[in-house]
Amino acid sequence: SKAFLTIVDSQVTTLITALALFMFGTGPIKGFAVTLSLGIIFNLFAALFFSRLVFDLINSRRPIKKLNFLTFSGKSHIDFLKVRKFAYGLSGLLVLIGIIAFVQIGRGKANLGVDFTGGSLLQYKAAQDCSMAEVRKAFHNQGMEDINLQEVENEHRLIVKVKKADAVVANLGDNVQQILNTELPEKKFVLESQSEIGSSVSAVLRNKAIQAIFISLAGVIIYLAFRFDIRFGLAAAIATFHDVIVVLGICWLTNTEITLLIVTALLTLAGYSLNDSVVVFDRIRENMVKSESHSLIASINTSINEVLGRTIVTSLTTGITLLALFLLGGSVIHDFAFALLIGIVVGTYSSIFIASPILTMWGDKNTLR
Repeated sequence: SKAFLTIVDSQVTTLITALALFMFGTGPIKGFAVTLSLGIIFNLFAALFFSRLVFDLINSRRPIKKLNFLTFSGKSHIDFLKVRKFAYGLSGLLVLIGIIAFVQIGRGKANLGVDFTGGSLLQYKAAQDCSMAEVRKAFHNQGMEDINLQEVENEHRLIVKVKKADAVVANLGDNVQQILNTELPEKKFVLESQSEIGSSVSAVLRNKAIQAIFISLAGVIIYLAFRFDIRFGLAAAIATFHDVIVVLGICWLTNTEITLLIVTALLTLAGYSLNDSVVVFDRIRENMVKSESHSLIASINTSINEVLGRTIVTSLTTGITLLALFLLGGSVIHDFAFALLIGIVVGTYSSIFIASPILTMWGDKNTLR
């Protein structure tokens, strides 16, 4: 009962993001929005009904007299707001890098994938298994290195992506087929499909992705303004924008290829960031009501300390899953997992040092609804 509103608020904000992405996004982003929405619905069912049912079944067989939980952080009294000016400075630098990255990406000066630059995508089927090392060596021997190679695990399929900026697309299929036949004749590669992505299509994909993100942030501001206070909506939107732009900047600095998969990772991060921030906001509101002094700074510090254990556990469990994807998921999902791993660290940092401290910019002695 105590956690009900917190659970609903954190999931509804993510659901608003998913709805905006579905209404204003393109094909791949729409697919992500549907998957995200289904995940939220089933997650709510599991949190509110199924876990309760499991406890009731266990308790009916043998009454539970005591529950012991592993504690990552004891009762802490850390003054997080004491370092907020340093955090603002660090975040300002990271956001500046992110804005530079955004401008460079808009100018086409970054490591953009075929989705955003236009180019060709070819899919081949081999008669027998072959390693990516063999395929890369084959193209290297023929002087064709500026291509993106991906393997479809356990299906003997190879995906070749070539950007228009990197190679002449004309007769590309014939050239690639000749290289595979010459260097790896025993594998018997056969072209299954070839598709072209024009620059106009890639521009639409980019613009739709940006539009969907900003509309989703506007929806979150309105919802949190209704449920909490306009300050909370703005703080959540600022923190979410901070997380997305910082991770984009880090991806740009590390020369990670910017594809629709990276966009999907940034959208996933936006949902995670909102979820974490809203949990802290709910506790701040609860503590403001109970506090006699109604001091916002004191309530923020108390609230962050009270949910610190939850924040650590959430970040660790999510991080373990993403680390497994990063190390074992293969090349296709490697960049996606990398962006989300960085995002978990940035999102955890922002929920503690950015989202809540931003509330103090409107004053300390303001009573919240």
